[in-house]
Amino acid sequence: MQSRQLYVRLLKEFLPYKWAALVTLFGVGVASLTDVLLIRQLQNVVDAVQPNGASGPAAQSGALATIHGWLDRILPTDPGAAAMWAIPALIMALALLRMVSTFTGDYGSAWLTQRVQANVREKMFARVLRLPNRYFDQSSTGTTLSRIAFDATQVTQAGLSVFTIAVRDTVAVIGFLGALFDIDWKLALFCLVLLPMVALVVTIAARRMRRLSSSAQQAMGELTRVLDESIGGQRVVKIFGGQAYEQKRFDEVVKMNRQLAVKHASTAAMNSGLIMLMVGATLSSVIYYALLRAQAGALTPGAFVAFITCLMSLQGPIKNLTKLNEPLQRGLAAAESVFGLIDAPMEADTGTRSADNVKGRIELVDVGFRYNVDDPEAAPALRSVSLDIAAGETVALVGGSGSGKTTLAGLLPRFYDVGSGRILLDGVDLREYRLPELRSKIALVSQDVVLFNDTLAANIAYGDPAPDLARVEAASRAAYAHDFIMRQPQGYQTEVGENGMRLSGGQRQRLAIARALYKDAPILILDEATSALDTESERQVQAALEKLMEGRTTVVIAHRLSTIENADRIVVMSAGAIAEQGSHHALLEKGGIYARLYQTQKQLDQ
Repeated sequence: MQSRQLYVRLLKEFLPYKWAALVTLFGVGVASLTDVLLIRQLQNVVDAVQPNGASGPAAQSGALATIHGWLDRILPTDPGAAAMWAIPALIMALALLRMVSTFTGDYGSAWLTQRVQANVREKMFARVLRLPNRYFDQSSTGTTLSRIAFDATQVTQAGLSVFTIAVRDTVAVIGFLGALFDIDWKLALFCLVLLPMVALVVTIAARRMRRLSSSAQQAMGELTRVLDESIGGQRVVKIFGGQAYEQKRFDEVVKMNRQLAVKHASTAAMNSGLIMLMVGATLSSVIYYALLRAQAGALTPGAFVAFITCLMSLQGPIKNLTKLNEPLQRGLAAAESVFGLIDAPMEADTGTRSADNVKGRIELVDVGFRYNVDDPEAAPALRSVSLDIAAGETVALVGGSGSGKTTLAGLLPRFYDVGSGRILLDGVDLREYRLPELRSKIALVSQDVVLFNDTLAANIAYGDPAPDLARVEAASRAAYAHDFIMRQPQGYQTEVGENGMRLSGGQRQRLAIARALYKDAPILILDEATSALDTESERQVQAALEKLMEGRTTVVIAHRLSTIENADRIVVMSAGAIAEQGSHHALLEKGGIYARLYQTQKQLDQ
């Protein structure tokens, strides 16, 4: 996306608050203009205090003469006394105006920036929650976190902040140039020599800063990713002595960020330095010419002081405008990242059917699937799998790692869509159901338990906008979690900590099972649901699961074959295909893959 398109799109984020933005920019512009008017009064002040200088209305600027006449009519004083009142009165009025306008600009800018930043983050998070699994397969968590936390902040630099600075300093430049022409137009013409050279330098520097800013966004995402992995896996790092390795990884990414920051700063400094060199050269010539004109009597002392002060004050706004390209390019690079996430395609949900009366019959018809869809040569995860699971039937999927068990289970709630073939639920293709309704009929207990930093009750009733505490307790009792929950400081209202770090592995697993029990869905997927339990807890939970599975379609993935002996059917998978299927006893009698797996595991358990 081109810079202009990015910026136009970014400005559209401010459209809902256009009146607040206009008031803010008006306040910024007025504050900048009052600075010009305050400095412009130097001519009147200096000329008024000159021994031979005129102090009456005729010697004053138009604005001051108007105020002098107004004061002269109100106050019974002589013209000189009125002039003495007029100058400080005008300065005081301008100072008051500047105070009000500065507050309006600063407050409005802060409010708008934070409001739009919050809106952008909300849009990003809303999109993240609806992205397909393939996105997370290809993007690290750290990069996504960096986009929402860091890039969203940078985007505001390309929005109102840059626009505010542009308005403030543009008004100042125009005001000071107007004052210069008003004082002496011949001297003011020297200032115009700067403009073509400044535009050339800014254009050249813009391209390099945009490239560096884009690289900096990626480097920051890499830094966040390394931090997320190292801190999240700190126990593994410690036990396997990976401190040196992680330190090296972190040092490398920090070095990359440092080098990019230095390159960015040096480019900005060179850009600003060249422009200020041009300003300095022209300023020297202007001052020399102004001194000649003052000596010739073409400038009064007050006009000379005002001209030089305006000229010197002009450097600040010009310098700010030349540096404006730096945050602008950085913000545009961040905007590209932010809008790239916001525009990322969501999970396909073209279904129109309701899933209210789902019974739970699942049919897989020649299902094929591969994770790397862009590489037709990549080995498929599933190959022409056909399977008919009756409503209420319990089917266990077994096989070695990479056999396709988890992939098959992940297709049922449409975490992924099939590459070929079809999956039917009650005779209807899964893609014809509305996605939220389809998933509302499926409960999942995974070997990787995810708990949220909330209360135990909230984790069990997760997703229910109006939790039923009686159902929460019933589900926890069925999962044999009630006793350990009641031993917590605040019972069901106890906070579990980040991802349940305050709980043991078995406790976390039983909470996940209680969550599935609470949902009471007609289809149940158990992916190593008892993997973290000790023998006694496993017996208790297995009994609860067997009761739960009655009348429900259940797909069980298990490595511990002793837990699925009572399954209605066991499906043995190998290399993405079904190798054999049948009851536990039938498969043992067959003496195939399942029998070998069972005997091997039985020997290991002895």
